[in-house]
Amino acid sequence: MRWLCLLICIALFTFGLGQIKPSVLAAEELQRIILINVEGLNYEAYISTPMHNLRQIAAEGLMDEKCLAIRTDSSEAALASLLTGALPEDHGYYNSESKIQVESLLALLKKHGRTFQLIDGSGGKLQVFNYGQDQYIALPPSSLDQEAFSRLIQNIPEQMPFFSFLYLNDSLEALLALDDNQYYSALMTFDSKLGQLISELKNHNMYQDSLIIITSARSTSPSDYVPMIIRGPGCRSGVKTSSSIVLDTVATICSFMGVNAPASSIGIPIYDAMTVRQEDREYVYVKWTADLKKERILQFTRYYDMQDELYRTIHQMTAIKEERQNIFEFAGEREKIINSLESRINWQRVLGMGIFLLMLAGYLLEYRWLKKKFTLFQ
Repeated sequence: MRWLCLLICIALFTFGLGQIKPSVLAAEELQRIILINVEGLNYEAYISTPMHNLRQIAAEGLMDEKCLAIRTDSSEAALASLLTGALPEDHGYYNSESKIQVESLLALLKKHGRTFQLIDGSGGKLQVFNYGQDQYIALPPSSLDQEAFSRLIQNIPEQMPFFSFLYLNDSLEALLALDDNQYYSALMTFDSKLGQLISELKNHNMYQDSLIIITSARSTSPSDYVPMIIRGPGCRSGVKTSSSIVLDTVATICSFMGVNAPASSIGIPIYDAMTVRQEDREYVYVKWTADLKKERILQFTRYYDMQDELYRTIHQMTAIKEERQNIFEFAGEREKIINSLESRINWQRVLGMGIFLLMLAGYLLEYRWLKKKFTLFQ
């Protein structure tokens, strides 16, 4: 009986080990996440501007110079995609009048009991992510990126939340002003303030356990490319990758945290950035394959939806064409009816005129006859 119990315990223990997923990421070392969105930063600006602090972070982690950004007309829609991992038509947030229709990264953090803070340098474009006064800070539209950095740095060290999102807007304003010198100055100011943030983190021994991600949700160049830079615990150093997209940000952050991404997120974790033990690589490959299969299904589903929309459009165009033809036929029939009525009216006019002339002739004859008759009796 003892041997039977021992065998059962060994079997259960072995089965339990088989169910344990390997620890792909050093989530226990991760103490905070800083996500910085530099509106106006694109691939061309990154490779042509000597932003030394930004390049230093890239050298310490992963860099994708040509990360594919979100193509949309509004910065609100692009930022919502960055924070949800969903396309604009899925999350439904295009302007301040809209509402987020899917779960965001901030909602996920709140569900897991993580502290977070969003510093909005746009003056309120991200009001939809306002979960409270301490969690959402809307700076005036006239404020500079320096003030946004100052609000983030003043939280170090005691009030630093687990997740900080920083939205910077000066580079975009310079682009809209069509001033190259102002644009260059805005990028260099950003790099200088980034260096100040790094120094503050290092001075308080908070740099090594901080995951820092720098990108731009929307590109301002025809290439649609923006840099994606990731550096932190559990992240490989000196890695250059490609084929990533901005939508991968949420999935990557969730992988570093060791939690599942929101169901609406279509991004794939950037596994190239992650440090993986040799014995865990097979799990990563399996997970990556599963993510790719999921993405393939989503793409095919989207393709089928587009096909359905195309068929509906063709059907509508055919119906419009038939209706147009019916209108033309009706117009032709109307012309025939109008011509027939005009012809009938003309004949009626001629007939009426003939009757009038006959009556007039009769009156004249009768008048002449009566006149002659009365003349004879005189």
